[in-house]
Amino acid sequence: MKSFAGHHRSSHPRSGITWIDVVVTMLILLVLAALLLPAVRDGRGPARRAECQNNMKQLCTAVMNYASKSDKHYLPWLAVENDDGIVSNWLTDLLPMLDNSALRREWDSLTPAARAELDISLKMFQCRKDPTSFQVSGGLSYVANAGYGHFQVDERTGAVYETVPHGQGSIDWNGDGEVSDFDRPITNATGVFWPKRNGDTFRSSLDYISAGDGQTNTILFAESINAGKWNSAKTLDIAFVVGVNRIHFDGDLSGYQYLSFDEADLGPFGAAGGTIPRHTPSPSSNHLGTSIYGFADGAARQISDEVDPLVYLRLMTPNGQRYGQTVDGLENY
Repeated sequence: MKSFAGHHRSSHPRSGITWIDVVVTMLILLVLAALLLPAVRDGRGPARRAECQNNMKQLCTAVMNYASKSDKHYLPWLAVENDDGIVSNWLTDLLPMLDNSALRREWDSLTPAARAELDISLKMFQCRKDPTSFQVSGGLSYVANAGYGHFQVDERTGAVYETVPHGQGSIDWNGDGEVSDFDRPITNATGVFWPKRNGDTFRSSLDYISAGDGQTNTILFAESINAGKWNSAKTLDIAFVVGVNRIHFDGDLSGYQYLSFDEADLGPFGAAGGTIPRHTPSPSSNHLGTSIYGFADGAARQISDEVDPLVYLRLMTPNGQRYGQTVDGLENY
């Protein structure tokens, strides 16, 4: 007789996954995600900051390579224009040093009008933590030190505008009613990169910085989430500056103490001083309280957004000591 014991069917149906099991599982997954996501974000922050810092380091290295090709170690002009428009700027001059000679050749083949309309996203000029520029055509996250000048701040909006064309001939330091060969060297001592205009004969160099305040104490570049496009010749697009009316100079002009100051209320010109794109020419970033700066010694350093304004002003000047500044406090950056 055959036995059917092995084929006996239970009278009770096999139990499956209930909706309660699904809900519990989903709750567990949500709790795990809530615990893990902050750790993932925290891990991304330092990595992305390191990537932006590496970009800054490459810019500094490119400047040194550019300078090494000149007997006098000249640095790029901030921008060069003619009657037709933009000829070049510090970014386009550095393209060959950043392994992008092909784009520089293309740039040179274009008309000034076509250069101003060039919409290309260049990763080397963009910080991943900069939402206004990263992977954006023409996007720029790094700006150059263009020193002190005359600027107007709209009291209603906080936007910054040039009151006179910014450059070596924009400030009458001794108040004699004209910008002379006496005034130009003082202005040159307040920044590193200057636009080339008619009558400009001075071009900054690493030798000039070394003989002045020193390469370790002079900022070349800073991050800015409010920059314009990399193919612009406008100072407020590609540079950071300080308005001289925001600085209290001590007034003692004996012994050429023109750059001696004891107080400053920098407002939109200070570190993280404003939020208006293309009209806030100051360092800024999304690195939670710090921004990355490139120095003339080739280093890329993080500086707190709470840096003492007087220390920050001294770090901008490549030759401030000649005109009355001290280096006291520079070790605090």
